[in-house]
Amino acid sequence: MNRLKVLLVVALLASIAGLGQAASIIVISDAYAPDDPTPDVTHEDDALVAFLEELGYEVDTSGMGGAYKEGNNPFADAAKVSALLSADLVLVSRRTSSGSYDNDRMNWNQLNNPLLLMSGYLTRGGSNNKWGWTTGASSDVKDGDVLSGLTTVDVIGAHPFLPDPEVFDWSANGGVPPKGVFLPNSSSEVVGGTVVAEYGADRPFLIDYAAGIDLDAGNGTTDFYGVLGDRRAFMGHWGYDVEGYDFSSMITDDYKQILGETIAVMVPEPATLMLLGLGGLLLRKRR
Repeated sequence: MNRLKVLLVVALLASIAGLGQAASIIVISDAYAPDDPTPDVTHEDDALVAFLEELGYEVDTSGMGGAYKEGNNPFADAAKVSALLSADLVLVSRRTSSGSYDNDRMNWNQLNNPLLLMSGYLTRGGSNNKWGWTTGASSDVKDGDVLSGLTTVDVIGAHPFLPDPEVFDWSANGGVPPKGVFLPNSSSEVVGGTVVAEYGADRPFLIDYAAGIDLDAGNGTTDFYGVLGDRRAFMGHWGYDVEGYDFSSMITDDYKQILGETIAVMVPEPATLMLLGLGGLLLRKRR
């Protein structure tokens, strides 16, 4: 058996072995984990955990219940740091209080694995001093604004995060959101990222960031925001920390499709990795 065939067989066997290992996602949220027995606590992200599990991912809920709030010194806790670095994706929920995560901004930004952020409060940069993914502020798109009743996003050009979407369905609340969709302002510059979709009047709703983007250079700061350690994405959600609502409330199948495809692009499934690996070997042989 020649060397190429040996390499192909080894790659195939390794990839097949990996097919039984689901990619892992750690959820960072102030809402409590589905199995947390603590009485009288919030569980708005139980539906998020269920959604990720339905997609076939292994979900680590140790980051829920505010476990990674800066007051708990998570980056000084070896077990918590290990949990972050062991995950294939870190997902920071809309259900996070930005003031409890901003002082650790460089630690979050410089993590060496992909991170999906769903809070428009934490994208803020410049003098707003959150994570510096934009150079300025964010604000609510809500009932009473010119954008009242808005449900769709505009996709800008071709991009792997896809679709043609209506992302919210406010019909159960008289056609208006119970709480706003908090997104970067159109006047805020996206630092080094690509705006994939906009909501309303040029409000970034889905943003893709490559690894290595220098957030300090974009914000005019030094050693404050850091350099992105891996791929990042921001995807907006409405503020579902309202009694009677949760992650799944008033989002559409299109929303779920965008979220699922975004995650899949950031964290390829083992079958995809197998094809990419074998394709790479074949390309090397053809050169």
